[in-house]
Amino acid sequence: MSFLSTKLATATFLGCLASCSSTILADYPDQAYYAVSSMDRGQFEVAATEFQGLTGTLDGTEFLARCESGMALHLRGNLQASTKRWLNAVRTYEGFGDRPTISGRSLSEGSLSLLLNDKTIPYDGEGFEIVLLHAFLALDFLRMGDLDGALVEIKRSYEFEAFERERYDSTHGMNRFGRMIAVLAHEQAGEWDSARIELEKLTEDLPNHPAIQHSQERLTALRNGSTRSAELQKAQLIVFYERGRMPQKVSTDIHMQASHAFNRISIPSFGVAPPAPSTIWVQAGERKLGSTKQIENVLGVARRNLDDRIGWMTAKTVVRSAAKLIVVDQAAEQVEEKHGATAGALVGIFGSLLMSATEQADLRSWISLPRGIQVLRASLEPGEHRILLKAAGGGETLDLGIVSFTPGQPVYVCVRGLGHRLYGGQSLVAPTSP
Repeated sequence: MSFLSTKLATATFLGCLASCSSTILADYPDQAYYAVSSMDRGQFEVAATEFQGLTGTLDGTEFLARCESGMALHLRGNLQASTKRWLNAVRTYEGFGDRPTISGRSLSEGSLSLLLNDKTIPYDGEGFEIVLLHAFLALDFLRMGDLDGALVEIKRSYEFEAFERERYDSTHGMNRFGRMIAVLAHEQAGEWDSARIELEKLTEDLPNHPAIQHSQERLTALRNGSTRSAELQKAQLIVFYERGRMPQKVSTDIHMQASHAFNRISIPSFGVAPPAPSTIWVQAGERKLGSTKQIENVLGVARRNLDDRIGWMTAKTVVRSAAKLIVVDQAAEQVEEKHGATAGALVGIFGSLLMSATEQADLRSWISLPRGIQVLRASLEPGEHRILLKAAGGGETLDLGIVSFTPGQPVYVCVRGLGHRLYGGQSLVAPTSP
């Protein structure tokens, strides 16, 4: 290659880096820092606005921007806006087509991934993230009283779960959260056989979960004509505790050395999860209803999901890094032979720095997801009850005030624990069960 053509190629490459720097060189956790910090402080409207702007170069993180901003609005209690953002996220990932996240949708994307890093591929979500996206949509539809919308999202969640199982032969037990929502939706719709099927599957995974046992007892009473009327006179309180948030991904670097150049291998992993109350205790008036119990270990699923991918991702990174290292090392050696040691060293250093700058792990993930989801379910006498939520370990108490309970109608409460604080959305009452 002539000196002129080398300069042209280098200039073109640097221009590409400049125009795509927000995707190729910047890490997503750094880009999302202000939005995440706002969310951790309970400033959910600010966080939603900041997250919405994180679409990245060529909309490379558009899916995440919509998921994250939808979650912030969900925590704010603005369910109309949260479902709108999340439905836009669904349309975004559906537009990507059938492909694994790390493979590339086109020849050009695949080529850039092999040349630079996986951040050149627009992020379309990990399987567990998409399953949870539909489950959260179902929950907010249910809280708004839209049973049809909730059941549609549960169906879509199951369909994607089946797709993941066929593609990767494992889903790590995901979607217990979605199944619990399906139980509640079918129960409200009077579809008791469907609710029974969902409960049987949940019981196989979590045989001693109090909320599942309560649901089984209630369903048995509803299906019995002699006890149905009495059961329908009871009010229901369902509390979903979204514990903490997901840790940000971090990179582990392994350095490679050749005679004239150096490079690195950068592999993603999950960092340390931020603190949050381990559980919350629920009280209605003077009556202590118990504590929430985990139904979905989101962080555990995410880590196992990454473990499944890490071998392929590492192999791809090693091949890419080694290939670039060989090219730069040989170029530096040839320059050294023709123009001397100093010129060869400069080519090696410049090429190595360029390689290290572009060889970065893809740290994108849905950061605002809770690290775990817990649930409590209890029957209450109709009337007014003051609902108190208390963080375990002597943490703060969140007073939701006086809530009115109506026969046959469930009251849904969603609460998020961030740091040492609890944030509760508005309690919403669903339509009367048939």
